[in-house]
Amino acid sequence: MDVLNQNVLEEFIFYLKKDKYKNKIQELKLDYCTDEKGDYIYLICIKIKKSQQKKGYGNAIMDDIVQLADKYNVRIKLWVTNIFGVDLKVLYEFYKKHGFFLIKNDNDGHMIYFPYKICNKKKK
Repeated sequence: MDVLNQNVLEEFIFYLKKDKYKNKIQELKLDYCTDEKGDYIYLICIKIKKSQQKKGYGNAIMDDIVQLADKYNVRIKLWVTNIFGVDLKVLYEFYKKHGFFLIKNDNDGHMIYFPYKICNKKKK
């Protein structure tokens, strides 16, 4: 199996932007990171072009990112912010719908997704 690294993430982003969701994504930034608990994807930004918003592309792209994390058995971390004008409550619900949990509390905005394999190990 391939190993996840920044090059794999860059190829994934390129594929999503240039092929799968051509002319839909304004910006997509993912970083490969490591901490004391292992590797993870840091989701910096998903921004859909204005003309393509509210058509389900954000959900579809998020599903693809979650599937990538599951494939490589890595977590996804992010920080919820309203710098692009989207209400924080809407963003929290969006990420919760995709399996994310708040890391600390509602005020700090840090969320995490645990891949399918890790979640199933915790349940056993």
